[in-house]
Amino acid sequence: MKNIFLKTIGTVTLSLCLCASTLSIHAQSTNSTNAVSPPSVAAGLTQIYNALSTSGLATATNYAVEPYLTYAPSAPTGNQIGGGAFLCYNVSTFIGTGLGVDYLGQFSLVSAQVQLKVPTHPFTFIGGSWTNVAFVPFALAGVGTPLNGTGNGAIAVTDAGAYVGFGHLWGGQFNTGVALGKWNGAPTGYAGTRYHFFLGWLKGF
Repeated sequence: MKNIFLKTIGTVTLSLCLCASTLSIHAQSTNSTNAVSPPSVAAGLTQIYNALSTSGLATATNYAVEPYLTYAPSAPTGNQIGGGAFLCYNVSTFIGTGLGVDYLGQFSLVSAQVQLKVPTHPFTFIGGSWTNVAFVPFALAGVGTPLNGTGNGAIAVTDAGAYVGFGHLWGGQFNTGVALGKWNGAPTGYAGTRYHFFLGWLKGF
C-alpha cells in the first residue's frame, strides 16, 4: 500500500509539473510573438500518459481509490457537509486494508481501516456485459486520529454499506455506492451518524 501511495503521489506531482511546463512555454511563445494559439491538448495528454506508464502505477494491482462526499446531520450547523477518500489495498477478494482521510467542517481525521466485503454478480444469468456488474456489501472498521488540533485521542471508525461495480477503464472497474458510519470518541456533535456517497475505481479483486 505504501508503494502504491508513493507511486500515486509521484505520478500526480510529475503530471502537474509537465502541465505547468507546457503552459509556461506556451505563455513565453505568446508574449514573444503577440499571437494567440491554443495549447495542444493532445500533447498534454500524451505527456501525462507517458508519466503514468513510467511510474509503475499502471502495472500495480489489487487496489482501490474511493473519494466520497459526507453528510453528518448531527454535526454543528455549517459543518454538516464534508468529504474524504479511502485508499485501499485488497489483500483478497473479501478483505482489504487502507488509509482513510476525512474532512468535516472544523474536524479532520486520518485513519487506518480494514474492509470486509462480499462480492456478488446478480445479473450473470442475463449474459453479455451484465456479467461484469457486481453488487458488493461491505463493512469497515478502524482507528483514527484527529488532525490539526481538531480533537484528542484515538477515535474508532465504523462504516457499513454497499457499492455497484461496473464498466472498464485502465484495466480496472468503476464503482459507486453509499455507506453509513460513526466516529466513536469524536468531539461533541461529530460522533453521530455520517452518510457517505462515493464514486471510485478499483483494479483487481
